[in-house]
Amino acid sequence: MIEAIRRIRRYGSPYRRALAVGALLTLIGVALSLALPWPLQWIVDKVLTAEPAARPDEPVRALSLAVGALVALTVLSSVVTYWAARLLSAAGLQIANDLRVSVLSRLNRQSLRFHSRHRVGDLTARVTSDVGYTQDMLVQIFSTLLPSLLLVVGMFAVMLVLDATFTLLAVLVTPLLGWLIHRSRLELRTAARRVRKADGALASAATENLSAIHLVQAFTLESDRLYRFGGLSGTSLDAGLESVRLQSRFVPLVELASVASTAVVLFYGAQQVLAGELSLGVLLVFLSYLGSLYKPVKSLSKLTQVVTKGAAAAERILEVLDAPIDIVDRPSARARTVRGRVEFRGLSFSYGREPVLSDLSFTIDAGQNVALVGPTGAGKSTIAALIPRLVDAEAGAVLVDDLDVRDHQLDSLRRQIATVLQDTLLLEGTLWDNIVCGQRFATERDVRRAARLALVDEFAERLPDGLNTMIGERGTNLSGGQRQRVAIARAILRDAPIIILDEPTSALDAGSEELLLQALANLPAGRTRLVIAHRLSTVRDADRILVLEQGRIIESGT
Repeated sequence: MIEAIRRIRRYGSPYRRALAVGALLTLIGVALSLALPWPLQWIVDKVLTAEPAARPDEPVRALSLAVGALVALTVLSSVVTYWAARLLSAAGLQIANDLRVSVLSRLNRQSLRFHSRHRVGDLTARVTSDVGYTQDMLVQIFSTLLPSLLLVVGMFAVMLVLDATFTLLAVLVTPLLGWLIHRSRLELRTAARRVRKADGALASAATENLSAIHLVQAFTLESDRLYRFGGLSGTSLDAGLESVRLQSRFVPLVELASVASTAVVLFYGAQQVLAGELSLGVLLVFLSYLGSLYKPVKSLSKLTQVVTKGAAAAERILEVLDAPIDIVDRPSARARTVRGRVEFRGLSFSYGREPVLSDLSFTIDAGQNVALVGPTGAGKSTIAALIPRLVDAEAGAVLVDDLDVRDHQLDSLRRQIATVLQDTLLLEGTLWDNIVCGQRFATERDVRRAARLALVDEFAERLPDGLNTMIGERGTNLSGGQRQRVAIARAILRDAPIIILDEPTSALDAGSEELLLQALANLPAGRTRLVIAHRLSTVRDADRILVLEQGRIIESGT
């Protein structure tokens, strides 16, 4: 836990003032809590004493002052505690919010190679539920753990000043209690890690099931997927039950320690009072401190599960934040205006197994329309991913305008490349939002022109709100051809010097393909085009056709 907090403490820098004020108020609140028993001691020893000579001249007035002081201390302590908890809890929530944004930002910058090695559901769990558990941990540390620790330390110090012997008797069982709690906490931390790992697998299975619901229903896989999900859920349940079993030990242990300490102090203290060596008021103060001492200890024991879960979740978050980003700008990289010449020079690439591309070399001149054909698995889509640096080559280089793509500023390079993928992904929002797709300065005229040239308006007119119609997640309420036309509208609006078409018609019927070919004909002229396709209808206007097989160009012609 300490290591996790140390690693994420930099996220607390913007909230230093709130944390400092909250910590100061916590100290004041602890001091007020320590003062609460003393009006009672004064009443017992001074007002209610059996010796008339020791009583104040006006006992009722003295009693009123003591009661008033007790009420004032309680009210002031409550107000201070409220603001301390509010400031510290708010800081914890803000830190967790910044952490969540940082995790997603980090994942957005990772390459396709990284994402191919991780399950979407597990990464989603790290952004959502893992950050949620970390947030709970931070809030509880700031609002409960810190005040409780300070209160325990303060009470122990005051008790030592009052009577060292009493204090040693009071904490006689504490070492044994501390050892038992520490041992259980280590086991609980291991169980919490298993819970978070199991929950990540569970989230991944649920995401996979729901994203492939069409396949699940079409192949009657409901029972099969449910059986698999039930097994993962059972693993998570077992880990959770183990965590609950370990957590349940803490409160009884604290209760036993509290009762044992109280019994020893009461027995010894009563003897001291009877012998006249200790006042009844001081004994009551000591018993009050002792009872209050184990209340925060009990609170701390109840927090163990929250803290261990949060620490395990923070470890998973830090794994994402620590994962190196393999596609970054070189120090010499600059934003440059691209003309469109693309060259692959002695390039090799693999996804960790056998090579996908081997010593590949070819050139596309600026403004040229080149088609790339070949069997499935030949490496065509990998070539499309290498130009905008969605992945990087292991050997050789990709050059744009005779300059290695790694010497182009990454964001600038990608903004000058438009891509139409085989499986067009639409984001939740309006049809308009999906055409704009990051082009924040696009005018209404430009957007409507792009929709018209891509034939999006042909079906948008039939929708309830036209281009302002909300579309579902991933655009599932649009047909494949309609989604492809939206992708072409994006490319038209971007007006990039390089356009990559990755099998845009492969999954379409003849009618949809014809409409799409009409839309493709309206793409900006004079741009470099790389068309990846199986169908001759898509490549019939190509200036040159390259045939790719087993990662090599085996034929080139027109």
